Amino acid sequence: MTDSRFRFQPSAILLVIADALIVYASFIGALKIRLGDWHAWPSDLGLVPALIITTITYLVALGLSRIYHHRPDTMHLEAFIKAGASMVLAWPISLTLTYLVVPTQIPARSVTAALCVFSIVGILGTRALLRFIKEYRGKPEPVPATLETISFDDILPRTPITIDEASIQDYLAGRTVLVTGAGGSIGSELCKRLLRLQPFRLILVDVSEYNLYQLENALRKQLFAGELEFRIGDVRDSDIMDTIFSAFRPDIVFHAAAYKHVPLLERHPVEAFRNNTLSTVSLVRLCEEYDAEQFVLISTDKAVEPSSVLGATKRLAEWYVRSVNADMKCKTVRFGNVLGSHGSVIPFFADQINAGGPVTVTHKDMRRFFMTADEACSLILQTLLLESAPVYTIDMGEPVLIEDLAKRLIGMLNESNRPIEIGYSGIRPGEKINESLWSDDETPVATTHAEILGLTSSAPFSRPELDTYFSHLASLYGHNKAATLRRALFDDKLTIVEA
Repeated sequence: MTDSRFRFQPSAILLVIADALIVYASFIGALKIRLGDWHAWPSDLGLVPALIITTITYLVALGLSRIYHHRPDTMHLEAFIKAGASMVLAWPISLTLTYLVVPTQIPARSVTAALCVFSIVGILGTRALLRFIKEYRGKPEPVPATLETISFDDILPRTPITIDEASIQDYLAGRTVLVTGAGGSIGSELCKRLLRLQPFRLILVDVSEYNLYQLENALRKQLFAGELEFRIGDVRDSDIMDTIFSAFRPDIVFHAAAYKHVPLLERHPVEAFRNNTLSTVSLVRLCEEYDAEQFVLISTDKAVEPSSVLGATKRLAEWYVRSVNADMKCKTVRFGNVLGSHGSVIPFFADQINAGGPVTVTHKDMRRFFMTADEACSLILQTLLLESAPVYTIDMGEPVLIEDLAKRLIGMLNESNRPIEIGYSGIRPGEKINESLWSDDETPVATTHAEILGLTSSAPFSRPELDTYFSHLASLYGHNKAATLRRALFDDKLTIVEA
């Protein structure tokens, strides 16, 4: 593969020839002005070697400034400054080389000084003129690619998932649907899809005022025949959530609210447990109390054999969902990383690319399962009609190498064609090289949807066992007990130990 650091623009050869001619003309002009003899030529004065050495030196200096990596009409101020500085440096270097090669044929310093000035004006002025002509003609500049203009389908080519929207719409007719974390990446996309499916009532809850404001502005523009309610609420606050359940008595609850940033949660195990686990416990109990039909937990592949606090708290939430013995259908939907979600790797890489790099990958072998928000919501909605397993996931094929993902994004967003390096920052706390979509004790089973897998296993713990253990974990709040709490989150035997 050709190293991008030495990849010239297709027009580079023509530019090199043009620059050589400008340096030659600058030399001749400076010489004639100095001598006052307009008929004098370098060949007449024995200065041909000096002319050749000077021209080559200037061209090499321009090449090292990377001016030939840019089309003239796309050069920015930084490129102009580098090229000008390189020619200023070429002036004393060309004099030195001439002295070493042909010491008896050194041009006057006034000639070389004028040559430098003329070359800078000629070479950079020509490029500035070409850029001006391009803009003067009014040719529209190509719109720079951004995360808003590129398609995630281009980053992750895959056949779109089709779901039975007609049957889902029939099921939702006359029902009240509640979504927690409605303003988040998955939550907001799910709300948009639900709006098209026209349930009787849609209750959207988020703790972020700004996210909920943005979501309301977007959804109010869509046609919706049912009731649309936006509520600021923290899922950790059982009183607020009880008020919402009492007022609207939801039939279906999609629980998408969660903390999900792996390194940050490693430092805040208490908040991760409260938000990711205990909020699920509270919502499940409210669903049972108010006779909800279905509860759907949005989970993550990090809950499988977890190495992070995020994964451990999500696994505990999954276990609690499995403990429901009532008539309510409780389901867990588990998937990998969502492309473009808040705080995910795609926006992070995009910011680094826009800054000129480097793009940092934690490890060269790091792989992850990826899906789009649309795929994730299709999976979530289709599970409303499925009853073959307690946990569902999508057949996502092989995991994607993060380094390959970075390279694809660089190719899409690097409009300047400047070389952008990829560096390795090291695995962060809580991360694994590879993730899995199911554990060894889970058995994948086919469902009525070809691309959705059910995962069956026996429920690991009963409701009383989990309630007792969660009370124990809650007793470990406090700075001096955080390490004990963190260890306890990973205990798959639910061992109660003193801090």
